[in-house]
Amino acid sequence: MKKILFLAFVAMLCSQTIDAQRKDGNKRTPEQMVERLDKKLNLTDEQEKQIKDLYTDFFNQKVTKEERKAKKEELDSKIISLLTDEQKAEFEKMKSDMQKKSRK
Repeated sequence: MKKILFLAFVAMLCSQTIDAQRKDGNKRTPEQMVERLDKKLNLTDEQEKQIKDLYTDFFNQKVTKEERKAKKEELDSKIISLLTDEQKAEFEKMKSDMQKKSRK
């Protein structure tokens, strides 16, 4: 009986650790987001600064799950307004690729 209780306790501790790692692993910083975009879009220094500011504002907002989609679309439109035509096309391609991955 002691072994069963001990194993149940260890299993409970392990599941909490795994869940905590998953939650923290999904968080991205504005710097990481800009770096990812820069690799794909070859951003100028000014674009990097402006987009980083947009992401910082976005991440600092306290919004509900329902509001988040609208805020994300607003963020994307602000980012698009800062891009050149070539960058806009690549950004739209990136967005559609991410949507395809999320549907799988």
